[in-house]
Amino acid sequence: MTELTVRLVSINIWDLPVRLPRTQRGLRHRRLLEGLPTLDADIILIQEAFRPRLRRQILRLLPHMHADAFAARRRWVGFLPMDAAGGLLTLSRWPVHTVRYQRARRFRGMKLDERIGWKGCLWTRIATPSGDLLVGNVHLYAGNTPLDAHVRTIQTRHLLQRAVSTPDQPTILAGDWNWDLEFEHSERGPTGHVEMLQAGFHEVANGRSEGIATMDPRHNPFARYVPWHRPARRLTHVFLRGSGLALGPEPPSLCLNDPPVSDHYGLRVTVRYSP
Repeated sequence: MTELTVRLVSINIWDLPVRLPRTQRGLRHRRLLEGLPTLDADIILIQEAFRPRLRRQILRLLPHMHADAFAARRRWVGFLPMDAAGGLLTLSRWPVHTVRYQRARRFRGMKLDERIGWKGCLWTRIATPSGDLLVGNVHLYAGNTPLDAHVRTIQTRHLLQRAVSTPDQPTILAGDWNWDLEFEHSERGPTGHVEMLQAGFHEVANGRSEGIATMDPRHNPFARYVPWHRPARRLTHVFLRGSGLALGPEPPSLCLNDPPVSDHYGLRVTVRYSP
């Protein structure tokens, strides 16, 4: 088998089940639908695609892409139609076999929106020309407090313990981890990022955010939740593990950021796959 360059994009599209004021949801989604076909990505990992309507639009827009088995499923929360996989949507240029949808660890007293959102990890096995590649599309607990960071650590540990991946299996684990590594810390042990490194994963940008910050309130008006500008942060991370996987020839870069389609920017990564 020959070496394959995989172009992967991860983006949190901020498609909440309810319309919030001043979020310009219609404008953002028009920009998203215009921008997705221009990416020329092999694998697209989408988070916060909660509404079935937009999911259907994305599937119609990219008919050449294979979708995970949960792509068109729905559930109801009261009178609100929502997706059935925690807002996660995985698309691939190559055939996809959905292995598992793994809900993140929940706990008593967690935020209501987090409980309703069903965050977690959507595992798919992708049949690339160079062999099967296991891909996990991830979205973890949000928040800026040490307690929130501790919850993300527990969710990461739970994800790894229940994962379908093995150390020697080529695996990409990527998405919105809600980690800002310059500020992420836990008073009760290692952070989730450290847990990933200890499990043998390699982060494609070595944890840095400079030049690839996906949450940038100074330049993205949709990311301004408070009157003051918070520092730019990178909340999207891409991890590799297993034989034959390495960072590709192009460094990680931003996409879907000019104009922005969400409160997050997309992150584009190229990966070399040489089984």
